[in-house]
Amino acid sequence: MTTRERGKMIYILNGAPGSGKDTQCRLIAKKYNLKVITVSELLKEHVKDSMNKGEDGHATDNGINLRSEDEKKDIEEIKNCINNGSLVSDDLVIKIVLKSLEKYMNSTEKYEGIVINGFPRTHKQGILFQKCNFKITHCINILVSKETLLKRIMNRIIDPITGINYNAKIIDVMEKKRQGILLNTEENLLLSQCDEYKNLSDEVIARLVRRVDDNANTFEKRFHLYMQNQQALAPLFHNVCKNVDGEKPILDIFQEICKIVEGSAVSAVAAETEEAVETEREGTPK
Repeated sequence: MTTRERGKMIYILNGAPGSGKDTQCRLIAKKYNLKVITVSELLKEHVKDSMNKGEDGHATDNGINLRSEDEKKDIEEIKNCINNGSLVSDDLVIKIVLKSLEKYMNSTEKYEGIVINGFPRTHKQGILFQKCNFKITHCINILVSKETLLKRIMNRIIDPITGINYNAKIIDVMEKKRQGILLNTEENLLLSQCDEYKNLSDEVIARLVRRVDDNANTFEKRFHLYMQNQQALAPLFHNVCKNVDGEKPILDIFQEICKIVEGSAVSAVAAETEEAVETEREGTPK
């Protein structure tokens, strides 16, 4: 039986900008030993890997000699999109994601499955992905209101080294507490819901910066595009779709997602057991 047939579990984690997909991907990947696939990171890795390979597939000193004309075109498209903020074509995204999925699905590394962060983004990506016959365990949607999303975006700051996002308001409250300033009831409640912030070092806090694209105008465009794509994508994954309440604190959302992941794992074991029993029954002489 091939790896694709018996399959490592594949989860899609979906949500609008500011819904907390990155955070939840990191949490469930750590708890359940999952490999995270993020399209933006794959595109950057693709450029880096290709620029380091020559015509014969070996590394070059200057990265100029690429292995094919198609690869050159792919690299130019990705670099242009990164520079001007536009979207990479659906066909190229699919090609790179599928290459990565094949690699990880057939890997001998000891992880239990894959979580895909925010993909597919468009209806065409969804259609092309379905044609490849990868079995999706669950598509988990983090549902957050537009108003909450905008508040999060406007309060979002990022660690430029790790790429992890943080809430500026929570960081401000943390610093007040560390300085010995008395917190009010609302501030104490806010900190009590954010255990993942407690161990942040002063060094990390000092280097946090606001993302240049986190503004109201950019959010409106991204949110509108997301909703358009969601309406087109929803019918493609309705049979494996699970929704979670993204308005809750991070750890509460995480617990909801854990129930989905653990439920699917139990179902998978039951299915394998049933299949094994059926196989044994068929092989028993009558």
